[in-house]
Amino acid sequence: MQINQPMLFVGLGGTGGLVGAELERRLRAALCGPDGTALASVGITQRYQLPECLQFVYADYSEAELGRLPHLSVEPALQAAYARTARATHDLLPGYDSSPSVTRELRAAIPREVRDWLPPQATEPRITPLRNGAGQLPTVGRAALFGTLLRDDLTPVMGPLQQAIDIIGRSGGELSRLDGGPISGCDVFVAFSVAGGTGTGIFLDYLHFIGQAFKEKNFSGARIYPLVVMPSAFPLAKGGGRDAELNAARAVVDLFRLVDEQNAPVADDVIGDVDHASGTAIRYPHGRVVRLDTGVMPTAFLFSRTAGIRPDDLRRSMVSLIMSLIGAELGDAPQRDDEHQTFASSFINSDAKRRIRAKSGIGHRGVSTSLVAAMTVPLEPLADLVSARLLAHGVGRLADASAQHSHEYAGTVRRMFADAGLEELWNRDPLPPPEARPTQRGGAGIEDALATRLKEMQATLEDLRRRVARRVPVLAEQFSPQTALERALRTMDPFQVERVVKGVPGDPDPVTRQGVLGMLENRGREPGGGEHRVLLAPAVPKFKDGIAARLSRSRHEELRRRTEAEQDTWYVARTKAIWHEAWRREEQRWRPKATALTAEIAALVEAFHKHREEEPRAYKAQVMELYDDRTGVSYLLPPQHNLTDFYADLCERLTKRENLRDSDDEAALVRALVGADQWQAARTIARRNLDAAIAPVKAAIEQRIKQLFAQSGTLHDEKPLLPSMAVLLEAAAGVSTAADTVGKAALDQFRFKIAGLIPHGFVPEGGGPLKVLVVYPRSSAKDTVEDYLRKHLSLPRGSTEFNGVETDSITVVLFRREMSLTEVPEVRKVLKRWAAARETEVDADYLDWRQRLGRGGEWLAATAEDRREILHRLLCALWKGQVEVVEGTDDEPGKVLVRLHSTLPDDVTTDLPGIELRLGDHRRGGVSGWARLLHAYEQIALLTEDPVVETYCQALMEHSANGLAAAGKGPHPLYVHLVEELAPRQIALIQDRLARSVHTSTEWAHSLLEFWTQLLPAALDTPFSDKNAVAPTLRSLRAALLELDVTPRQEPRAQGEFPWVERADGERPRERPLPPFAGPAAGSDGWPGDEPDTPAAPAPTPARAEHPARRAGAGEAGDPWKDVE
Repeated sequence: MQINQPMLFVGLGGTGGLVGAELERRLRAALCGPDGTALASVGITQRYQLPECLQFVYADYSEAELGRLPHLSVEPALQAAYARTARATHDLLPGYDSSPSVTRELRAAIPREVRDWLPPQATEPRITPLRNGAGQLPTVGRAALFGTLLRDDLTPVMGPLQQAIDIIGRSGGELSRLDGGPISGCDVFVAFSVAGGTGTGIFLDYLHFIGQAFKEKNFSGARIYPLVVMPSAFPLAKGGGRDAELNAARAVVDLFRLVDEQNAPVADDVIGDVDHASGTAIRYPHGRVVRLDTGVMPTAFLFSRTAGIRPDDLRRSMVSLIMSLIGAELGDAPQRDDEHQTFASSFINSDAKRRIRAKSGIGHRGVSTSLVAAMTVPLEPLADLVSARLLAHGVGRLADASAQHSHEYAGTVRRMFADAGLEELWNRDPLPPPEARPTQRGGAGIEDALATRLKEMQATLEDLRRRVARRVPVLAEQFSPQTALERALRTMDPFQVERVVKGVPGDPDPVTRQGVLGMLENRGREPGGGEHRVLLAPAVPKFKDGIAARLSRSRHEELRRRTEAEQDTWYVARTKAIWHEAWRREEQRWRPKATALTAEIAALVEAFHKHREEEPRAYKAQVMELYDDRTGVSYLLPPQHNLTDFYADLCERLTKRENLRDSDDEAALVRALVGADQWQAARTIARRNLDAAIAPVKAAIEQRIKQLFAQSGTLHDEKPLLPSMAVLLEAAAGVSTAADTVGKAALDQFRFKIAGLIPHGFVPEGGGPLKVLVVYPRSSAKDTVEDYLRKHLSLPRGSTEFNGVETDSITVVLFRREMSLTEVPEVRKVLKRWAAARETEVDADYLDWRQRLGRGGEWLAATAEDRREILHRLLCALWKGQVEVVEGTDDEPGKVLVRLHSTLPDDVTTDLPGIELRLGDHRRGGVSGWARLLHAYEQIALLTEDPVVETYCQALMEHSANGLAAAGKGPHPLYVHLVEELAPRQIALIQDRLARSVHTSTEWAHSLLEFWTQLLPAALDTPFSDKNAVAPTLRSLRAALLELDVTPRQEPRAQGEFPWVERADGERPRERPLPPFAGPAAGSDGWPGDEPDTPAAPAPTPARAEHPARRAGAGEAGDPWKDVE
């Protein structure tokens, strides 16, 4: 794999950590090689160290989750290498451990910064302890972050980011050695889910922090790409379900408002609450304002769970996307210019139309979705599976004492005594015994000499007793069996050491039979066997004197020598007894240490026995995993008939390469592949975590197996165990030189896998344009290979790009772009969940605690700018007479019908299509339902699942203003009534009620006033898109027409006068329109009877002449989409 430009990965929460860990693993496998040394040629000398142009930053409240990250959980020998490219953000939690304590401090210390988004204390959930997470409540997660920033400013979060950026900035030389180009940009991938509390709570802030960190380091060309895991990716028992969907509803709205501001920035630049157009700046404690420069984050990728894909495979899909984008060369991209500094930027952003407003008018088109299908050779799983089996089989043989030689164990026992500091106890050296005196003449002389020698021996033994009494306690105190165990593991495996420590029952050698533990106990007992009989001093025999003695001199000499020998034997036995007695007295000191030694080696051996017992079940599960049919992930497995044959083939090759005998078994392989460092590491780990003790031993075996995978096989005239993907691809495409090196079984399997790589229906959610990137192993037969892939991959329709890179996988990236929120089914689903919960909210929903920017709010997704634009289009339709009240009155409508066209061509006989907007109960005591017009539109546009919704909304947004400004026609009476008559009355009514209200909550009034005093005037002043308009806005158009008197019949009526009444100036009265309702509540003129200024008038005409009658059945309840004639 080749790296062409730097990359920064930021993982937020548990999901971000899992994605980052998988990305680190895949990058090490691709770049560092099986043994971790592949980058040594470019100056990276530490094993498994990634290039420093690839950096990882993680943030999570849970220290336990952070502790599982690769650079914090890898074996100690590799931690330094891993830490060069990864760092975790610790201490994100404030000093308090409960959410009420944090929010109380925030309200007191920084009320201005939190007043818009922190809900009141009365509704607060009590989450504790925060170190376990935010309780799946994003606002709690964000409050905890603000609590930390209040304490430490931005240092905790900015520090790791800036460190990573500094290292990336200095990595240009290393990047050039990797054949990459000069640093011209940086792809920043930010992974998180919107289902939980931590990642969902802090992602928006972190996106700003990342942009700020690059800006402070003057690093240009950075592009941020959020990778968002949607709730469907999580099973119900693992964070999915209703709560996850409620979290996601607000999160995706906040995220894509920010994306829209990046692509189509608005004038406002301060983020407020949900009901306000959020800008690209956020206020933090200590007066810090962090702004995300426009254009830095052009889109975000949503990852939803398609049918059949598993959560872990979805994460692998995300990783495959990242690796495909950072591994491709910008020079291969079809569009290369100054705007796109990396391949990812070029592929994702070229020709994108994200600035265009959404078809519904709500937001723009910044949403992207993606799925990735990848076929790889599962080197890691295969190496893991085979190494586990080899170790299990090896353990079975290593643990069999009858199969191992024990003739050297006695010497090892003695060495362990010495290494433990007990060599003196082993030797039990005596003090030098008294020398034998010169032979005396006569029996009495001999007796005297022997007696004197015995007394001297006794005195010497007493001296020894005193010395030993002082020395043995010191030996017992300094007894260090751990040192002995450590040194023993340098030359033996744990099973041999266990036999040395515990002894080998039935062995003819007594030391081997007793082992270290037995010999320690031996030194605590009185000398056994016949030695106890010599513990008493031997008596001095009688020697005859006189003629008889002279005649038996030779007999006296023999008796003397025998007596001296008995004294010597007794002296040695007494010496041992003194040592044993002293050692026995110190048993309370040495016995616990000896027991601990036995327990430690037994536990270590037991860990390997446990692995041997569990391996068959684990092996079966792993095999099923490898051969399982999966969506988006395809494994190219070994060409052997099954993994049993593959295992046998691998063991045979390992035996040859380690220069072992053909008859050697797995035990010999384990000894050859595992060194003293691994056994010692296993012992060290076993002290902390017994279940992980086998990891370093298994890793050593696994590393050697990976090296074998990478070898071509030519050393022993063998075919490769795992043919390379590049060779297989060329062989399948018909390149003759490659076909000769690949077996038929391997080739058939490859073709089968290629045909099934992309299942039917495997496409990203949504309806935006689809772009396809196929990344394959670079080949000299480029055209031939691409033709083969184009024909045999089931690629969906879309713009397809091929890119050959240094890789050993085939990856298909499916990328759908230029979509609005309404075009992604899962987004619509979570918004619908939110809307339903808001209608029937219960305390347990904690809706106010599932957002980041503002609490409450009536709008699902529409910003103030969206609402202004949509209302402008609706007013245009109202001007043209395309809006009709179908329930209620003109003042208090319950439902209105908005036709998409004013008329149809004469040759078209179909009904006029329209959208019915339900405004709610029209009996509101004078408060008009027109203020709910935009709410009703938003509900229809976002929540209705009928696919025709978008078409209708698009037609309304695009065509409602057509011809209006250029034709110079006057407004429909309903427009005049709403804008010029009803609006001022409603403002006065609402303000009066607000002034007289005794309720503490005034949100109801503010929402109504926003429509009448802000949105309506803004919509009237919104410019037409038609350059030929006679006036720029609806307000100015109305003023111009009044001034020109083009439409005199629609002049505003005077108080108490209707335009169709006979005029005093003699002008012909206008045609009276059809009143919208007639019934008991209507007056004699057909209009509502309570109209205060209704004059007497003739009977109404049968219908409004300029508007066709409404088709029967239109507007029936439950069906908002009706055609009218």
